[in-house]
Amino acid sequence: MKVIESDILVIGSGIGGLFFSSKAAATGTINIITKAAIDESNTKLAQGGIACVNNDHDNFESHINDTLLAGAGYCNKEAVELMVTQAPGLIQELIEIGVKFSTEKNELNLGKEGGHSHHRIVHSTDITGSVIEQALIKNVALSDTIQTYEYFIAVKLVVEDSCCCGAIALDLKNDEYVFFKSRATVLASGGGGQAYLHTTNPLVACGDGYAIASEAGVAIADMEFVQFHPTIFHHENANGFLISEALRGAGAELVLPNGQPFMQNYHTMGSLAPRDIVSRAIYAEMKKLNLSHLFLDARSVSPTTIKEHFPNINETCLASGIDMQYHLIPVSPAAHFICGGAATDLDGCTSLRQLYAIGEVACTGVHGANRLASNSLLEGLVFAHQVSEHLKKYILNYKYSVLLPEFQMIQKRKSPFDELTIRSLRRSIQTIMWEKAGIVRTEVGMMEGKQKLHPIGIQIQQLLADIKMDRELIELKSIFITAELILNAAIKRKTNLGTHYVEPFNTIPFTDYSPLAKSELSKVKEMTANTSMPKYFYASSAFQKTYNTRHVS
Repeated sequence: MKVIESDILVIGSGIGGLFFSSKAAATGTINIITKAAIDESNTKLAQGGIACVNNDHDNFESHINDTLLAGAGYCNKEAVELMVTQAPGLIQELIEIGVKFSTEKNELNLGKEGGHSHHRIVHSTDITGSVIEQALIKNVALSDTIQTYEYFIAVKLVVEDSCCCGAIALDLKNDEYVFFKSRATVLASGGGGQAYLHTTNPLVACGDGYAIASEAGVAIADMEFVQFHPTIFHHENANGFLISEALRGAGAELVLPNGQPFMQNYHTMGSLAPRDIVSRAIYAEMKKLNLSHLFLDARSVSPTTIKEHFPNINETCLASGIDMQYHLIPVSPAAHFICGGAATDLDGCTSLRQLYAIGEVACTGVHGANRLASNSLLEGLVFAHQVSEHLKKYILNYKYSVLLPEFQMIQKRKSPFDELTIRSLRRSIQTIMWEKAGIVRTEVGMMEGKQKLHPIGIQIQQLLADIKMDRELIELKSIFITAELILNAAIKRKTNLGTHYVEPFNTIPFTDYSPLAKSELSKVKEMTANTSMPKYFYASSAFQKTYNTRHVS
């Protein structure tokens, strides 16, 4: 097996992996592997922007409080404080790298999104993620110490003497396995929205990072908390296209087919309530009216605002025959973001030495039970910075692998029947997860989902034993493991919290976590503190931390 060596291996090319590589370029040699083109990631699709306190009308305490409230009181406050206070400096670093954010009168134009008490979303019209990603790709390409390998999919972390010494990846173009040997490995592989039938995530988001981390024995936490974005463009040609809640921040309202707003019936913040609450409210109204979608009314938003701040959304809607100035926009919820992942400390260290995790694949504790809008790109930036600073101190203490890892290589090729089977199994998993582990869950439904997954797992194991792995089979395995992690954690969670809502648990489905309801928040904290789930104590050479009531696999 071919061996490619570097000081640091980065798995993934979203904002976390690219920003980390940019910052760590002077620390040592870096190999970035990504299973598609370097710009294919959830980052590319991010519309809204980055939450950041950036004027005298806002303050850190407010952003911290909004994050904690959206997270249903389940966040790691220390991690939230770190994230919020580092935001302004890291935004400035992006500007220096070449990211051009939208401005007005020589000041950053700040948008407002669900759950935020102030205008604080730094953005580049409605294609923020793509603009940031392109600037980071250019910056990384200029470095002599960074090498990028496109179309390499990680299939296994290499563990030696309880340390991560790199990963085995499949070179998709040459159909051969390669051992990427490293002192430190940074998992920045993104999320797993493809585990669901309806998602905002691109086809690459199959939970590959959760899968290889879990198989390597890395502690995985909080996978039950899957956020559903409330407003996906519900159109046959939309393909999961997201209608940014920044549009609601600009004045658009969620409405019923008759044009009647309804969100004030569920939350004091109306259409700008936290995402878990808005998604459940839409789900409830759709169920009540037996509809597949509701509508977003942006007719009150000025044509100038639409043209200057939402050009991509406007063009996409127009291409499907929807003129935002005159028509209601059909919307429905879809799986968007997994709040859980590989459990880390504030330096991005996981439970496996020499392995770090950044971004959606990580569980840093900043999102709690429900992510606040536009904190995802921010989390990627902050923990990329944290990992780069940690590695500057410790990289020379980390060991290389001394052995060439063994890896079973099945030679038999796939048949057309195998291909059909793989696609059918993928669709079955996605359907099970949408129906049994979706926006609103039931205890019986979750157990049924687990039972239905079991024979699928057996079929996947048989395929892995019989035919040579390719991207489709690897992704099927990743989706299955991600689905299992979510369902197992959801079944263990015996209280409704944030995105995890189970009927008929004895809690209010649309709990108001706004500043007007701090007494309710204290009840939630008390409820979680008294849960019967075991405490998770995690200690490593880097840190010691107790995660109370976190469901760790």
